[in-house]
Amino acid sequence: MTRPLRTSGTSRTLLRTATSTAALSALTLLACGIAPTAGADDTVRTVHPSGLGPAGPWFRLQETTPDRDPGIQEVSPKPDPVHLNGSLHLAIGPGEQAQAAHYFNATWTPEPMQPLLDAGISYWAYTSTEGSSATDIGANLQLPASCGGFTTLSFEPGSNTDEQGEALKPDTWQKYRFTADSVMRTSRAVAGVPAGGDAPLSHFIAECEGAYGVIANIGRLGDAVNGKLNTYVDNITAKGTTWDFAVTGKATAALTVPEEIEAGDGPRPADASYTDPDDGPQYPGIGTHLTLKGPAGLRADQLTVMSEGAEVPLTQGTDGTLTGELRTNLRAGGTLEPGGKAGAAFTLAAAEGAPTGPLDVTTELTVTLTGVDGPQRTGVSATDCTLITAEDVEPSPSPSPTRTHHPKPTPSGDGHGNGHWGGGHGNGHGNGGISGGGHGNGGISGGGHENGSNSGGGHGNGGISGGGHENGSNNSGGHENGSNSGGGHENGSNNSGGHGNGSNSGGGHGNGGSISGGHGNGPMPNGPVDAGDGSTALTGTGSTGLSGTGLAAGAAGLLAVAGAALGGLRTVRRRRG
Repeated sequence: MTRPLRTSGTSRTLLRTATSTAALSALTLLACGIAPTAGADDTVRTVHPSGLGPAGPWFRLQETTPDRDPGIQEVSPKPDPVHLNGSLHLAIGPGEQAQAAHYFNATWTPEPMQPLLDAGISYWAYTSTEGSSATDIGANLQLPASCGGFTTLSFEPGSNTDEQGEALKPDTWQKYRFTADSVMRTSRAVAGVPAGGDAPLSHFIAECEGAYGVIANIGRLGDAVNGKLNTYVDNITAKGTTWDFAVTGKATAALTVPEEIEAGDGPRPADASYTDPDDGPQYPGIGTHLTLKGPAGLRADQLTVMSEGAEVPLTQGTDGTLTGELRTNLRAGGTLEPGGKAGAAFTLAAAEGAPTGPLDVTTELTVTLTGVDGPQRTGVSATDCTLITAEDVEPSPSPSPTRTHHPKPTPSGDGHGNGHWGGGHGNGHGNGGISGGGHGNGGISGGGHENGSNSGGGHGNGGISGGGHENGSNNSGGHENGSNSGGGHENGSNNSGGHGNGSNSGGGHGNGGSISGGHGNGPMPNGPVDAGDGSTALTGTGSTGLSGTGLAAGAAGLLAVAGAALGGLRTVRRRRG
């Protein structure tokens, strides 16, 4: 899902949250180019709390030897160094015994020990100083065997070394493996070895028929314990099967990453969080392993990761994958306990020029165990993908279209050309122009014969002229809407002789202003304005310049002029009664 986090520049950064639960579908993983991982090795069998008890496959002391005082035999949240999902907890007080036993078959038939040794017999053990009165004693792994009679052969950590050749160290997980030279203690006299005596395993292999199973044990047999002993055991391997003691629950991870990371635009926030359920394991010394994959060609120096105020060193693998370790906010100490939460906040930033494309981000919970090198990855992880994008570039402004320059017309006295103003009777040629004798469409003229212009005998529509016989014009005393010229009884404007655009010239006496004369592109000059009765005097600077090419702007200006003239006409008519 996504949620908004903050605004960066002019775009909103969205964060997407992915979880490690089943809700993160395979489709989501594949869309980010992440392949699902394979399942666990099928030779590993998990023993949950329900698997330790009367129904087996592992049995407690009270099920096998009910006449003895049992200590603690339970599946604990304390993580083992292999699967990090819990372990078998064995603890005793004075006079107690604790064990968990598994038998190879229900017919109580012994298995030859040499094939068992060849297949491998091993286990992990941990002796805690907390709750122990002696720390040089560890949990034994025993072989109940048939050696001319029943006996128990016990492998004791205090008498053997671990796989690394180290003696027992408290508060440390150590792995022990049986060899032909392993020192074994027998509970009964066997083949010349007295009860409680020690001999190499090879001696018992040669003298015994075989073993019935394996037993993890403290107390009574093997080392005598007079006080308290607190131990943990896990990953007991025998006859090709590894038994992994584990609690039922497991922590989950969630990851929040930005929707995109713009190269060169600064860091973007991200967050990894972990939740451990009440029935989950314990996670000591937690951290976060970060994995970054893609886009192709991305180098470690092009991506910056910050966590808890410090830059995270990134290591680049041969396949281009970048990895690092994040500082994790423990929130409740160094151990994430069942029912607890933890998390790691960090930022991601791509350098200017970094390759663009999808970036897969994975965060995985890690733990630190005594005696185990480096942080251990738990498999509790979340994966999501973001996108490295190029820096936004503002588009260049488009060039303005080329416009034809029209020079400002020069006023003239005779009015014989485009853009001339004055008292003459020039032939104007501008569309939408206002002229004395012009030929322009929509023009107002003294004597032209073109469409839209009115003259002494002209035929133009909508023009206002001195003597024309056209629609909307009044000639020589006409009495209609329009303009009257040459002494008419005017409503509108009077043309005495001047022919300038938008100007008042000559001696016009029209209500609403006088319109006369020439044909100019561009602004119209001010002409003399008679006192008249008109309340609206049109001037060259108050009108829109009309061009000789018939542009739309000219038409709009003509409409404005005509509207003003009609307004003056109505005023005069009302006054005349």
